Amino acid sequence: MNDHRPLTGPVSRRDLLRGIGAGAALLGSGGLLAACSSSSTSSGAANATGSAAAPKGRSGTLQAAISAEPNFINPADALELYEYAVVRSVYDGLTQWNPAYDTVEPALALSWSSNADATQWQFKLRPDVKFQDGTPFDSTAVKKTIQEYVPNAWGVLFANLKTIDDSDPNTLKLTFGTSNPDLARNWTFVKVISPQLLASKQAAKKAVGTGAFQWGSWAHGQKITLNANPNYWGKPQPYLDSLVLPIVTDETARISGLESNSLNLVMQVDPHDLPALKSDSAVGLSRSSTWLELHLTFRCDQPLTSDPLVRQAIAYGVDRAAIVKNVLLGQGVVAPSPIPVGCYGHITPTTEYSYNPGKARQLLKQAGHPNGITLNLAGASSLATVPLMGQAMVAQLAEAGIKVNFNISEAGVVVNDLISPHPKHQLFILTYGWVNGGPFHFDTLNVINHPQYKGAELQGLINTCNTTADGPKRLKALSDAQNLFMQQLPHLPLYYAVDTDAFGSSVHGYQVPKDTYQPIFGRTYMS
Repeated sequence: MNDHRPLTGPVSRRDLLRGIGAGAALLGSGGLLAACSSSSTSSGAANATGSAAAPKGRSGTLQAAISAEPNFINPADALELYEYAVVRSVYDGLTQWNPAYDTVEPALALSWSSNADATQWQFKLRPDVKFQDGTPFDSTAVKKTIQEYVPNAWGVLFANLKTIDDSDPNTLKLTFGTSNPDLARNWTFVKVISPQLLASKQAAKKAVGTGAFQWGSWAHGQKITLNANPNYWGKPQPYLDSLVLPIVTDETARISGLESNSLNLVMQVDPHDLPALKSDSAVGLSRSSTWLELHLTFRCDQPLTSDPLVRQAIAYGVDRAAIVKNVLLGQGVVAPSPIPVGCYGHITPTTEYSYNPGKARQLLKQAGHPNGITLNLAGASSLATVPLMGQAMVAQLAEAGIKVNFNISEAGVVVNDLISPHPKHQLFILTYGWVNGGPFHFDTLNVINHPQYKGAELQGLINTCNTTADGPKRLKALSDAQNLFMQQLPHLPLYYAVDTDAFGSSVHGYQVPKDTYQPIFGRTYMS
C-alpha cells in the first residue's frame, strides 16, 4: 500500500461542468482556484492579518461581503466563491490543505492509503465526530455523501467508482475501475454532508456539516448568517461568535462598506480599487497568486487553428506580460505552463513564448499564410477583465498579421459555441480552476477535450499521468506532457490569477485562500 499520511505535494463553471462534463473549467467567473506561489499580507497600519494575539474565547461577528446570492449551497453543486464561503465554513472534507497549501493534512480522515495503481483507497475516519444536527459521522455518512456527488456537478471527482465499502463505521474503502491518483487531494474539495439533511431533501436550502460554523439563517437577497459550532471537533475552535455574509453585488458598495466599517472583509478586490486601499491606514490587504489559470483555447479541429504552426504564431503574437501589467494592473503572473505553480507536477516547460510579432509572421509564412489570417475570438461578459483583455489581444495580434474579430457574449452563449460541432469562433478566452491542487484538468481530459485536440502522443502521456500513482513515474509523465503541451498548444496559458482581499483594522488571522474557493473563517478573529 502507498502511504499518504500526509500527502505533499469560466463560461459559467456549471455550464462547462454539465454541458461538457468538464470538471471545473470556467469562463468568466469572478473567483476561481487556489494559489501556488507565496502569499503576502500588507497593511497601512499595524492591522495586518495575524498582528493581534488570538483570543482565548469568542471575539465577535465578522461581516464578510459576498458578491452574489448563492445559487447552490449543496456542496455537490456549489461552484462559486460566494457559494463556497458558506460551504467551507459549515462542511469539512476527509482531507484539507495546510495553511501554506503545500501539504494535504488529515481532516475527517485520520489517515489514508492506496494500492500501487491507486484503484483501491482506504480512509481511516476520525471517531466521535457528530454533524451539527447530532447525527454521528461514520463511513455510511460518507457513502451517502458520495452518492449525492456522483450524479451532480462534481461527480467527476469520483469518476469510474465501482464499490463503496462502509462495513466498518470507522473505515471507508473505495474501489475504482481505473486509477484515481488524486483522490486524497479531491477530498480537500469534497465536503461530507449530514445524511439526515440529505434524507430531508433540504440541502439546497440550508447547510448541515461538521465544520466550524453551523447554519443560522438565510435572508434571501440580503445575507446569510452562520454561528460558531460549539461542538466543533477541530483546532482551533472558531474564534468568531458568528459569520455574516452580506450579499453586496456592487463593487463600489463593497468598498464603501469596508471604508465605513459596515463591512469587515471584501474578497477579490477589483485591481482598480487597490491604489486607494493601499493608502488607507485603516485597511489591510492579503494577496496571493492562485490556482486559477486563464488561457486562450484553440479549437484544434478547425481550419487554420488545426495547424500547430498557426497556434504557435498566435502565442508569439500575444503579449502576456503587457496584459498582466496593463489590464490586470499586476494582479496576475504570466503562466509558463497549464498547471499552476504549486500544483502537483508543475514544471516550467522548455518551450516559452515571449512577445515576438516578427517570429509570429515567420511561422504564418511557414504555415502557408504569408498574407496573414483572420480568426474569431469569443469571451464571456461575466468576467470584468475580458473586454479589455480581448481588445488588447486584437491589437497585439494585428502586429503579427493576424486579424481577430472579438465578440463578447453571455457565458452560456460562449459555452454553446465552444462545444458546437461547427463553432463560429476558433479562439476562446477561458479559465480553469485547478481545484484539487493537482493536475485536475489533465485528469478530466479538459485540456484536450475542450480544444478537440487529437494528438496521440500527448493523449498517451496524459493517460499515463492519469493511471499512475504519485511518484517518479507520474512526475516524469506530467513533465513530458507539459513540455509537449507547450509545443502543441491545445491552449495558450496566459496567466495565473492573483487575488487580493481587503479587511478592516479589527480583522486578524485571515488569509487569501490559495484555491480561491474556500476561505477559512475558522482561523479569523476580531479585536
